[in-house]
Amino acid sequence: MSLPVSIDTLKSTINRRGGVARGNRFGVYVSHPSKGMNSLLNFNPATLLSNLISGQGVNIGDFIQDPRDMFLLCQNCTIPGKRISTTEAGHNHHLSKKPYSAITDEVTMTFLLTNDYYIRKYFDMWQEMIIDTSHEHYKAFYKRDYCSDVTIQQLSTSNDIVPGYTIKLENAYPIQVGQVELSSGNEGLIEVSVTWEYDNFRSVGLIDGFEDVIGHMLGIGKDTLSTFNRLL
Repeated sequence: MSLPVSIDTLKSTINRRGGVARGNRFGVYVSHPSKGMNSLLNFNPATLLSNLISGQGVNIGDFIQDPRDMFLLCQNCTIPGKRISTTEAGHNHHLSKKPYSAITDEVTMTFLLTNDYYIRKYFDMWQEMIIDTSHEHYKAFYKRDYCSDVTIQQLSTSNDIVPGYTIKLENAYPIQVGQVELSSGNEGLIEVSVTWEYDNFRSVGLIDGFEDVIGHMLGIGKDTLSTFNRLL
């Protein structure tokens, strides 16, 4: 038996739950790995020299790695899914499926490239922290040094601050930085894709999600922010 549903009832349900989710209302927040990339300084001698030669001068912003850059340059991303793996088990001649594991999807993000190739250089450097390919014999590093957390948020259509849904990729790292296609006939924007591997993802509550975002924006860890909140 189906329940009677009117257009007004549907509108009321949507309004009561904050409206419909929009694909372009999202935020991506990437924490730096614990080793090698956690500095806010972004000194690039080549960029400095180029600016001086071209007459642009020196801008203090050129030396600061703004945590918002990653958020603003991300053009699209995926919220991963999860599938429960099952196996058949028998009892008294009756077969039933029992869960034994969970499989999560890889996460892919696409970023807009700027003239300084900031995003491409950032993830190139991160991958070199995973496996150093600058020598004849590649060198792998400890996982704890190159992993970090990545937060993906679905933002409300009526509010830029309070997220409707937040997930955290735990111990994430970039396994693939996509190729950049160049063409003499292409004057359009250039993008680069980044694919993430991670240990697990989990949905976090409103307070945890909000603390994650503020921590990323300020360049501090969530533990530091939580301690600060308790002192207020």
